[in-house]
Amino acid sequence: MPCQVIAPTLVPTKAGDWIKTDRRDALRLAQSFRAGDLTPVWVPDAAHEALRDLVRARESAKQDQLRARHRLGKFLLRHGHRPEVKMTPWTGQYLQWIKTSVKFEQPAQQWTLEDYLNEVEHCGLRIIRLEGAIDKAVEMAPQAMKEVVEALQALRGIAKVSAVTIVAEVGQLSRFPAARQFMG
Repeated sequence: MPCQVIAPTLVPTKAGDWIKTDRRDALRLAQSFRAGDLTPVWVPDAAHEALRDLVRARESAKQDQLRARHRLGKFLLRHGHRPEVKMTPWTGQYLQWIKTSVKFEQPAQQWTLEDYLNEVEHCGLRIIRLEGAIDKAVEMAPQAMKEVVEALQALRGIAKVSAVTIVAEVGQLSRFPAARQFMG
């Protein structure tokens, strides 16, 4: 028996129609479905769901990295530590400056600095590890999914992580009849 999942919020209702029974709801759903007023929701398969979890874990790691960098940066600013020469924050040179040039007299502040710095480095390594896992997941993905990821990477500005994110979150791009529906 074919089955389609419909989001309850997408079921059209009349204003002021407050009488709600299973019989009336079933009749209204059947009439709306026959009229084509219901929009089915795409249900991801196991491969898409697994890839979605991995992409979301990477996104969480990026947010954790941003928070860790902000904590360390605010700590340094609060104590008046700024590099003498102009350098781009969070580059290898900047992190090396923190490790070699920033020192505190109080041991508690030095321990705080080391903890914040370790957290920034830990988040960076976590992102690298998750991106490697994304690469492996794409290699093991079904052929159709791999082809869509490769095709998306052919577009300017779309790298592997962006392409995988689009495929994981949107699913089958072919279910949209036109670009306007996809963008909507």
